[in-house]
Amino acid sequence: MGAELTIAVMRPAELSAEARGLWAAFRAAEPAFQRPYFDLRYVLAASESAPGAAVAVISRAGRIVGFLPFQRRGRLIQPIAAPLTDYHGLLAAPGEQIDLQAVTAGLGARRFRFSGLVARERPAPNAVVLQSMVADLSAGLDPYLKRRGGDFLKDKRRRARRLAEVHGPLEFAFGPRSQDALDFIIRLKRSQIRRTSQHDIFSSAWVVRLLRRLEAMEEADFGLRFATLRVGGQLIAAEVGLRSGGAYHLWFPVYDPAFARYSPGALLTLETARAAAEQGISLIDFGAAGEEYKRDFADPGDQVFEGDVTTGGLVEAARNAADLAFGRSSPVRRALSAAGGRVDRRWDRIIACEPQLEGRVGAASLSLGQIARRKPKTSIGVGLGLGIGLYSLIVD
Repeated sequence: MGAELTIAVMRPAELSAEARGLWAAFRAAEPAFQRPYFDLRYVLAASESAPGAAVAVISRAGRIVGFLPFQRRGRLIQPIAAPLTDYHGLLAAPGEQIDLQAVTAGLGARRFRFSGLVARERPAPNAVVLQSMVADLSAGLDPYLKRRGGDFLKDKRRRARRLAEVHGPLEFAFGPRSQDALDFIIRLKRSQIRRTSQHDIFSSAWVVRLLRRLEAMEEADFGLRFATLRVGGQLIAAEVGLRSGGAYHLWFPVYDPAFARYSPGALLTLETARAAAEQGISLIDFGAAGEEYKRDFADPGDQVFEGDVTTGGLVEAARNAADLAFGRSSPVRRALSAAGGRVDRRWDRIIACEPQLEGRVGAASLSLGQIARRKPKTSIGVGLGLGIGLYSLIVD
């Protein structure tokens, strides 16, 4: 790593008062760090729930210059509480340039996987650029709605009127507590996960434990917020988000498919923006671009990165062999990279949620079986990728 940089690894709760003060100062100096996942309160809650959670305290010449919250899975490291932590990265002092690969090596890891890395520059050649999507409420609700356009609002009002006419009066709520929202969200999310053959993150006890822990934190400027939409007294749409100061991150949105024709999720999001503005929230973050609905409510924000940094081992050797055989920019190499990215995302979820090898093997087998039933032609490739992932963990 070089003589002037050193790394100390500890539990976040062990950070000294001086280190906590520096954390707050580093975060305050960079707008991108205002996201709730960089709030030390989130990191502390995550570390009490997620297996293998720790923080790397990075010093230069005896002076703390950065922090990296992470969780360890063998010789692989991931963002702390992955896959829940949508944004993550190295919280560095203003003006500091810290090599993420050197930090990964200093932690004794072969690989650091990330999916929403906040960084000033591309951290590795293979890293993919993702576009965050945000709703800027800093000037208030009316300017925000004006940017969305008149047709947008007319459509939502029409759907809301029709929903009320057919099913009863609408009731919206937004706040830190909801009697049944979290159970409703988890139940519908698990159903959605089964339909799409993804790994069920809510089957892991620590995931639900973290959400419950955050739900219990009653602080005016931090913690979970629940948005709910009821019609005739029945809960039909809900979303849980995470607040830190003036920033709010939409996390898990769901709605009852029986009401899909009314776009209850969109109605809920519109009312959430209204309530958030009233409560002094200046920015709603929808996460990195993906679902099409985000473009209706949000505009492009800053860029984040998906990919990894490696320090040797099977993954780096396979990647170098592909570059040598096909050339880094060839169509074949790009296709291999895209396929590998899909397997990586599936594997990331499994390894993050299942810290024990037997749990990973079982989850990988279940995932492959689900894919084989839905898409038989792709199951061989995904199975090979998951197998390589398991093997790399064992040998590394």
